[in-house]
Amino acid sequence: MLGLMSAKRIVIYMPDALVDALNRVTAVSPQSRSELICAAVQRFLAEGPGPAVESASPDEAFFDRVAEMMQSGLLQPADFTDPAVEQPRPKSKLWIN
Repeated sequence: MLGLMSAKRIVIYMPDALVDALNRVTAVSPQSRSELICAAVQRFLAEGPGPAVESASPDEAFFDRVAEMMQSGLLQPADFTDPAVEQPRPKSKLWIN
């Protein structure tokens, strides 16, 4: 698939479970991981993200993604409960010594 086409190396971040699944498929496939990812990206670009994603507002898409990550175990409720660190209050007067 990659053949003689011009190519660039990129770095992407994927959840560990997705990398593990990709490695399992690659082990039994004649295609490399790069070829599989290229095919998936090309298909995504050709088909588009789908009507559910296109019709959602940016806020809805964000909250949908957070909910998806929580369901998959990538985010835990404890990740959001960090107490805010109170910043020191600025002095009301400037003192010059």
